[in-house]
Amino acid sequence: MEAGRTGRHRPVAHHPVKHAALVGLLAFVAGVAGYPWLTTQLARRGAGQRVQSYSPQSHMIKMGTPTMGGLLFCAITLAACLVFDRTRIGFVVVFALCAGALVGVLDDRDNVRGRGVFGLGAYQKIGFQAFVGLLVGIGLDIVGATRQLFPGLGAPDLHGAGIILVSILAVIAVSNAVNLTDGVDGLAAGCSLVVFAGLLAVALHQHALPVVIVSAALVGALAAFLVFNWFPARIFMGDTGSLALGCALVAAAAELHLLWFLPLMGIVFVAETLSVIINVTVIRRFHRRLLRASPLHHHFEELGLRERRLVACFVAAAAAGTLLTVLYARSRGAVA
Repeated sequence: MEAGRTGRHRPVAHHPVKHAALVGLLAFVAGVAGYPWLTTQLARRGAGQRVQSYSPQSHMIKMGTPTMGGLLFCAITLAACLVFDRTRIGFVVVFALCAGALVGVLDDRDNVRGRGVFGLGAYQKIGFQAFVGLLVGIGLDIVGATRQLFPGLGAPDLHGAGIILVSILAVIAVSNAVNLTDGVDGLAAGCSLVVFAGLLAVALHQHALPVVIVSAALVGALAAFLVFNWFPARIFMGDTGSLALGCALVAAAAELHLLWFLPLMGIVFVAETLSVIINVTVIRRFHRRLLRASPLHHHFEELGLRERRLVACFVAAAAAGTLLTVLYARSRGAVA
């Protein structure tokens, strides 16, 4: 299905790469300029990180580090889309980002106010995420988009109730997976940056301006965030950032016919989630640990792997999965 024939995407500027580079550069500059101010404001308001009991002892020094840093990279992305693109398709992706951020703000708010380390209750969080997924799915269906199960293989499309149901499940799964990954300085941001860079490459090839704008803005803003989130972190994204990124990943990937490739692009997110599920299951059934700790990054920390090297290895894995996805998509016609 070619984007140009369906009308789903309008052509990008005459120089799409330059257009994306401009958006990314402006987002990066805005982030580098804004994060020192945001860090100071969050610290003054006592919006500090609380450390979970299962975290390694080395993480105790992170207690009190300003959190909710996702506010700025979400705001920068929203501003970029308002300035450079106002299509309905772009609105769906930006809505997913902002709606996820709102759920994260509610969670972080309860966290920093001392209402438990975990903020919202599990059922509350899943309920909010399901509602966001419902709205995102409706939005994707309204803009007239169909979702091929396996692009280029002649599989049936998803639309109507199908895309809405898949959207709900995907938003819950992906946003929680990114959230679990956000446990080491620079890990969730680094992996997300790589995945959005891959989506940007596909969007450029498809001439999908809305996704180009969102992806370029997030790549630039996340790069700026990493300047302050790299070990030792001066600010954390919080659930505000991780849930927003997860929701945006679902919407952007769906727009590019890559929704079903997210497990490969987000291979680190999948590994982190499976490590928790498997470890908890083994402990409950056999009263022993398969891993020293979970999510997976805590296991490697317990084995003595330093944070910087751990993050470098995980981001490299994310880059490999993303590259394979882009290459497969091009070879199978997912990239128009």
